[in-house]
Amino acid sequence: MDINFTIESISALPVWMIYLTIFAFPFVQEDAAVFGAATLSAMGKVSPVPALIAIFLGLFFSDIWKYWIGWAALQNKKGENLSKREKVLALKEKVENHPVSTMMTARFVPLTRIPAYIACGFFRMNYAKFCMLIALTAILYICIIFGVIHWLGIVMADQLKFILPILAIIFVLSVYVFHRYKKAPENPN
Repeated sequence: MDINFTIESISALPVWMIYLTIFAFPFVQEDAAVFGAATLSAMGKVSPVPALIAIFLGLFFSDIWKYWIGWAALQNKKGENLSKREKVLALKEKVENHPVSTMMTARFVPLTRIPAYIACGFFRMNYAKFCMLIALTAILYICIIFGVIHWLGIVMADQLKFILPILAIIFVLSVYVFHRYKKAPENPN
């Protein structure tokens, strides 16, 4: 599917329907929704602030319900038994001890978002904390994408959808390495 065809199709809609589409599309595909909203904004088809609000609300509401999938898994015997396994308990400890880096990784590294959000429910992360981290990471992600697309322009939007995930992985790995280095015991010699 050609991104220009989709953007042109959406931009031909009445303005209220464009914002509704921006809100609803994260339920289908989050990354494409953010890129689409940023592109529409950069093209001047929608105002940036309402587009930011619509895409934020769409991301937030499309993500917070995934927590309950993990929570529901613990309601049956197989899920409860799984939660007691050694490797699952080790993963739970990592998520509990590093909730911010877990959620940042989930937001910026492709294919990790849904499993991480389900795991947060499975590990019974505090729901208010989970929602706050969803909101924080969504705002950060949206601002980065909007900023880059507005800064570089819509001409490079097609190329950015391949470059940004790579940059995001590099960023997350850098934060992880920095975090690990910071926690490393000092050499007594």
